[in-house]
Amino acid sequence: MIKSERGLLRRALATRFPLPLSLPSFASSFSSFDGQASYSNDDVEGDAAGKLRNAKSIDSCAGDPLPALFPVVSVALRTLNWTLVQEVRFSEAVASHGFPHALEAFAMLMGVFSLGAMQREVRCLLAGVLGFCGDADCSSIGLLPTLAELSRGALSLLHVYGAAVQVLAEHLLVEDALETYYEARRMGLQIGVPLSNLLLKVLVKSNNMDKAKCLFNNMKSCSPLPNVYSYTIMVHMYTSKDTFDIYEAGKILTEMEMSGVKPNAVTYDTYIRGLCRAGDVKSAWEFLQDLQSRGLPCNTNCYNALILGFCREGELENALLVFQELKQQRLTPDVHSYSILIDGFSKKGDVLNGYNLLDEMLSSGIIPTMVSYSSLLHALCMKGEMGCALNLFNELHSRGYAHDLVSYGILIDAYCKHGDLDAASKLWQEMVQNNFVPDAYSYTSIIFAHCINGCLKEALDHFELMLNNGVMPTVVTCTLIVDGFCKQYRTVEAFEFLNEMHKWGIIPNIFMYSVILNGLCKEGKSVCTWGILGAMIKKGIVPDVVVYTILINGLVKIAKVEEALRLFAGMSKVGVMPNIFTYTSIIDGLCKNGRLPEALICFEEMIREGFVPDRIVYTSLIDGYCTCKDMLKAVELFNKMTQSGLVPDAHTYTCLIDGYSKLLLMDVAVSLLDEMMKLDLSPTVVTYTAVITGYRKLGDWDRAYEVYEFMLKQGISPDALTYLSLGVSCSGA
Repeated sequence: MIKSERGLLRRALATRFPLPLSLPSFASSFSSFDGQASYSNDDVEGDAAGKLRNAKSIDSCAGDPLPALFPVVSVALRTLNWTLVQEVRFSEAVASHGFPHALEAFAMLMGVFSLGAMQREVRCLLAGVLGFCGDADCSSIGLLPTLAELSRGALSLLHVYGAAVQVLAEHLLVEDALETYYEARRMGLQIGVPLSNLLLKVLVKSNNMDKAKCLFNNMKSCSPLPNVYSYTIMVHMYTSKDTFDIYEAGKILTEMEMSGVKPNAVTYDTYIRGLCRAGDVKSAWEFLQDLQSRGLPCNTNCYNALILGFCREGELENALLVFQELKQQRLTPDVHSYSILIDGFSKKGDVLNGYNLLDEMLSSGIIPTMVSYSSLLHALCMKGEMGCALNLFNELHSRGYAHDLVSYGILIDAYCKHGDLDAASKLWQEMVQNNFVPDAYSYTSIIFAHCINGCLKEALDHFELMLNNGVMPTVVTCTLIVDGFCKQYRTVEAFEFLNEMHKWGIIPNIFMYSVILNGLCKEGKSVCTWGILGAMIKKGIVPDVVVYTILINGLVKIAKVEEALRLFAGMSKVGVMPNIFTYTSIIDGLCKNGRLPEALICFEEMIREGFVPDRIVYTSLIDGYCTCKDMLKAVELFNKMTQSGLVPDAHTYTCLIDGYSKLLLMDVAVSLLDEMMKLDLSPTVVTYTAVITGYRKLGDWDRAYEVYEFMLKQGISPDALTYLSLGVSCSGA
C-alpha cells in the first residue's frame, strides 16, 4: 500500500513540480560532491559561513551533476551548525534553484539533523516546506512520502508524518494536522500516543470539541489506546470555561478507572477545579476527602483548587480548614496556597488575617510575590487606608521588589476613587518615568476621577492621550465619557462620541445604553428613548430592570403616567421583575397625578413581593396625601414609617408642614418645624415659604415676617415664591 501511495504522490508532485529522474544514495551524493569540492575540517569550521554564502550563490542549471544547495548539506553534515543552515529559507531556495532541487536539499538537511538527534531543527525545516506548499496550494500530504524517499533512508515515513502532524498542530493548523494524522493511520503507520495526545491537546485548546471527541473515540476503538494524559486532557476539556460540562467530566473519570488507567494528581486536580467552577465546592471537598481515605494521589495543587473555590464563594473559614488539612497531609503549602488565601481575606477587607498569613509565609521560607502584596495593597485601599497602602508600596521598593503595572494601577485607582487627583497624578508621573506604559485600567481610573468631579474637558484630554499612545479604551472607559456628556445635558455630543466608538470596534453594552437613556430622560427627551431601545433590542441586548425603571421614571417626569403603567405591566410579561426603584417611580407618578388609591395598591403589592419600603416611597405617599389635604392618612403613613425604623428627612417634614399650612393649622405646622430642627434637619426655602404662606392666608402678617426674618438669619435666601407670599417684589427685598 505504501509503495503504491508513494508512486501516486510522486506522480502528482511531478505534474506540479518536476522532480529528479534518479535518486542517488545519501552517501553517493556526498562522495560525488566531495570529489569536486573537498574541504578539510579546518576549512569547514574556520570558514563555514563563507562556503555557505558561496553555496547559496551557485545557479541551478539543467543536467548539472552537482546541485547548487549540496554545499549547504555538506556544511550541515560536517558541523551540525543550525545557525548557518537556518539562514536558508525554503521559499528563497525554490526561487533561486527550483522546487525539485530545493525539496531534495531540504529532505537531506532534515535527514542530517535527524541523525544528529536534533528533532526541533528537523521540524523547523519541515515547517518551511509545509508553509511554502500551503501558500502554493499544494497538499502537504503529497510531499511527505517524497521527503522520506529523498532523505536517502535517514527519515522513515513514520518520522516524517509524525513531524508534520506536530508542526501543523503547533501552528494551530488543526484541519491540516488532522488530515495528516488520519492519512498516516490509513497508510498503516503506528502513530504513538504522545503525538496523539499533542493533537488532542491542540484540539481542546482551540475549542474543537467535536473533533477532540472524535479523535479520543478513535484512539479507544483503534490505537494508540489513551493513557492517563489522554484522559486528563478530556477531563480538562469538560472543565474549561467555554466547553464546561461537569457531568461529562465525571463520566470520563469513571470510564478511565474502569479501563484500568489510573488517574494521577493532575487528573484529580483538574476535576476538582471543574467542580469548584460549577459552584459545587462542597462536592469537591468531599471528593478530595475520598481520595485521601483511599490513598489515591493528591498534590498541593488539588488543595489549592479547593482553597480557591471556597475563597470565591466567600467561605474563608472552610478555605482555612482545607489549608490546615493540606499541612496535616504532610504536603507543603506553596506560594500559590498562601497567595490565594491572602487574596481571599483581602477581598473581604480582613487586612489583619492577610498580614498574619504573609508572616507565616515568610516564616516558612516562602518568598511572597508581588501578587501576594498586591492583594494587601488592594485591601488597604478598599478600607480607605491610603497612608498605610502608600507605606507598603514604598516599603516593597526598598525591599527590592520591582513595582509592576498592577501595583501602580491599584494605588492610582484608589486615589482617584477617593478624589485625590494630585496623589494619583504624582504616581502616574512616577509610573511613566519608570518606563511603564499606562494601560486601559489606569487611564479609566483617571478619566473616572475627572468625570466624577464634573471636569469633562480634562477627562477628554486624557482620553485623547490614551488614543494617541495606542491604548485601546474599554467599553467602561467609553461609558464614563458618555455619562460625562449626559450629566452636562450634552446628549448630542454623547451620540457623536458613540459613533466614533463604533469606528474603534467598541460595542455598547447594556450599561452604556442605560446611561444614554437616563441622560435623555433627564434632558426631557424621553420621546427619543424608544429609538435607542429599539436599536438596543436589534443588537440582541435584552432590556433589564434598570432600563425599564429609567424609561418608567422618564415617562413619570413628563406626566405620561398611563404610558408608564403600560410599560410597568409589560415588564412581567417578558420575564423582567420590577425592583424597589421601579415601584418607587410608579408610586411617585400616581401620587403626583392625584391617583392615591392606585398608589396605595401598588405600595401594598410592593410589600407583598418582599420589598421593604424606604423613606423615598413613604415620602412620595405622604406628599400625595398632604397635597390632597388628607392629613390623617399622611400622619398614619408618617408614624408607620418611623415605627419601621426609618428616619424622616427634611423633605418628609416639609411635606407635612406644607399640608398643615394649607389647612391653616399653623400651630401643628410650627411644632413640626421645631421638631425638625431639634433633629438637626435643616428646613429649606420651601419649608419656610409654606409657613409664611399659611400665616399670610390667616392674615397674621407679623408672624409671617417673623418667620421670614428667622429664615434670613439661618442664611437661607428667599425665592420668587417667598416674595410672592409676602406680597413684595424681588427687587424690594
